[in-house]
Amino acid sequence: MRYVDLSWPIRRGMLVFPGDPEVAVEPAQAQEPWRVTRLALGSHSGTHVDAPRHYYPSGATITDYPIERFIVPAVVVPCGVLGPDEAIPAAALTAFVGRMRPGGAVLLATGWDRYWGSPRYFEHPFLSEEAAELLRRTGVGLVGIDALNVDSTVRGTAHAHATLLGAEILIVENLRGLSSLSPERDYVFACLPLALDGGDGAPARAVVWEASIG
Repeated sequence: MRYVDLSWPIRRGMLVFPGDPEVAVEPAQAQEPWRVTRLALGSHSGTHVDAPRHYYPSGATITDYPIERFIVPAVVVPCGVLGPDEAIPAAALTAFVGRMRPGGAVLLATGWDRYWGSPRYFEHPFLSEEAAELLRRTGVGLVGIDALNVDSTVRGTAHAHATLLGAEILIVENLRGLSSLSPERDYVFACLPLALDGGDGAPARAVVWEASIG
């Protein structure tokens, strides 16, 4: 069985959403020969999961969900060739609706992870209002994307977060490597966030593997 790591390593000075805390990773004082590292980062640093509390003040938090919500069947949806700050249309998803399982994951492959670390990464594609609403109607439990944001960072939109998190559809952002996966295969997606008590989100390690047949 082949496992594919879809997460970005956490590093000092790594890319973050504009205005979020910078990431610091540095040695902490420890008695020889032991090593301890001090971490400082935001709850949405790197590859991470958004809980409803991220947008809704009284929404559910990361630790309100059982572990089963983070290990689910998944379908990879190639979103086609998209330009900077271009909306992903609902039409890009319709052919895959029949394979989207209630409670499962939809992984949106935009290819924008190739711009990680550059200013162009902030000009990523995002979900149109129609696409977000289509995903809500399917009853999926999680939507992931290989970009900074399911909304437009350039325009500062919030409709995708409002629609998905309002339906308790978890969001995973800053994935990588989705374009290397086959949209014709069925996968299992595991994205385990740090158990940040009451967290509005948390960094996570995301992996995927092909689902067993039978």
